[in-house]
Amino acid sequence: MAVDANVLTLDEVKDVLGVSYMTAYRYVKSRRLEGYQVGGVWHIPREALQQFQEEKNRPKTSATASGDPRRTANYVRELERCLVAGDSSGSWEVLKRAIDSGADVERVYLEILSPTLADIGARWAAGEIDIAVEHQASAITARLIGQLSPRCFKRGRRRGQILIGGSTGERHVLALAMLGDLLRLQGWEVLDLGGDTPAESFVYAAGKMPDLVAVGVSVTSEESEASATATVAALRAAIGPNVPVVLGGGGIRDEKHAHDMGADHFAHGARGFIEFLDKVKKKRA
Repeated sequence: MAVDANVLTLDEVKDVLGVSYMTAYRYVKSRRLEGYQVGGVWHIPREALQQFQEEKNRPKTSATASGDPRRTANYVRELERCLVAGDSSGSWEVLKRAIDSGADVERVYLEILSPTLADIGARWAAGEIDIAVEHQASAITARLIGQLSPRCFKRGRRRGQILIGGSTGERHVLALAMLGDLLRLQGWEVLDLGGDTPAESFVYAAGKMPDLVAVGVSVTSEESEASATATVAALRAAIGPNVPVVLGGGGIRDEKHAHDMGADHFAHGARGFIEFLDKVKKKRA
């Protein structure tokens, strides 16, 4: 038995829940029940067990990620714990449970993965975690996106081509990867150049896309503003006025800011970009 009265062993947890040892172990291993190991022995905080019991007793209809913001928030907390701990398999289990509960890839990306990464970034900025932990979380997230990406290819005729990327100095590429997948789900053919892409490379790629509908340039910080402005200018000179250039990301304040940098539009998040593309497509129809 654990020495601390507020901490239980798996044997004690199974007795409280009335389940087998292996069932209790699966709860902890999949991160449904929070626990930690000391000398190879699992320890479960009594408070975590109480929270697990309350969650387990909720009606099934209110426990799906697609219908209950409380459950989505739980996934975010669970995923953050796994990412900060460097637990790749646990992180995937959290997302898999969300999908099994009814969450589609869009919801996983925008309402679970994105908020989790934002929380971890905020903790790093506040000095609560080391940059190594933030990088570790990003590396695991990149692998998670790689596992989800095959689900994002939609059959049928393509709606047109979209070019996205980050200008010189931009190294935050996870949001771009998720955006690319979400656009593919909407039927677009996407070329994602990733981060730190020179203006001339944007121009080269755009020139190879005969059915180009729009270009999206990610700007996540003020330091990238100058290079993004130069990229927009180079694109505008090369592709003319009929293909809109869109700016998005945390480094862009609003529509006026985007226009001042030479862009045609400011996309507020992935959904904002998708909505803009739908409007462009309707105008061309």
